[in-house]
Amino acid sequence: MKKQSKTEKIKVKKVSDTKPKTQNPKLKPVELKQLVCLLGDESLVKEYSAAFQEKGIAVQELKNLASLKTSAKKITAAFELTLDSTEQKKKNLEALNEVLPDHVPIISTSITETILSQSHQSKHKHRFIGIAAFPTLLSNSLIELAPSIHTSKEIADTVKALFDSIKKETAMVQDGVGMVMPRILCQIINEALFTVQNDVATPKEIDDAMKYGTNYPHGPIAWGEMIGFANVVAVLDALYHSHHEERYKVAPVLRQMAIAGVFWKVKD
Repeated sequence: MKKQSKTEKIKVKKVSDTKPKTQNPKLKPVELKQLVCLLGDESLVKEYSAAFQEKGIAVQELKNLASLKTSAKKITAAFELTLDSTEQKKKNLEALNEVLPDHVPIISTSITETILSQSHQSKHKHRFIGIAAFPTLLSNSLIELAPSIHTSKEIADTVKALFDSIKKETAMVQDGVGMVMPRILCQIINEALFTVQNDVATPKEIDDAMKYGTNYPHGPIAWGEMIGFANVVAVLDALYHSHHEERYKVAPVLRQMAIAGVFWKVKD
């Protein structure tokens, strides 16, 4: 008798699809929240703080540098908003550069000193970018930024995205003293006070003529008072020191008003 061969039945396992498992629709991706730190001139810090918080961006107003280390890893952008070039501003920039991770942008007011000059001794030059932070100008829809020759595209793009998130347009301008709007505005204020000094017109007449004749939001003298006459003088002095041109010489009465704080009260 022939032996019957047993047929072996092989069970083949079906290969499961390689599609990833569907995520739980209830789970949402975690969004990284922005934390902006601000230090410098109090008026500018308050102005920028309000603008960011209004759009839901967390803000840390640094009263001193000691509090910087505790939150350094959470900070996504840092602003140094001291208008004039001072030793304290230099210390602030050094501390920010030392403590913050090197991918975090440092945005510094660069109206009286270029961002290149501010960052030339820093080991992370790529992260610095200048801004035309000047009292009252944040109400405009456009923000002026000034990258140096060292500023990386990634840093510039990050800062632009930050301002996009608060509905502000940005313009990359030349890294020069005064930048654009502060330079023009301070010259207008200065010329208005030369006009007063030469008895051509009264402050109110000048303000009314410029406000209603050119549709400025404020008259130049009233605007100068809102900005702070000392700030106007600081910009003009920096421009004169940089260019040595007569048009940047400060009107004597404007310098007096900068020293006094206010010379007269001008109302819109």
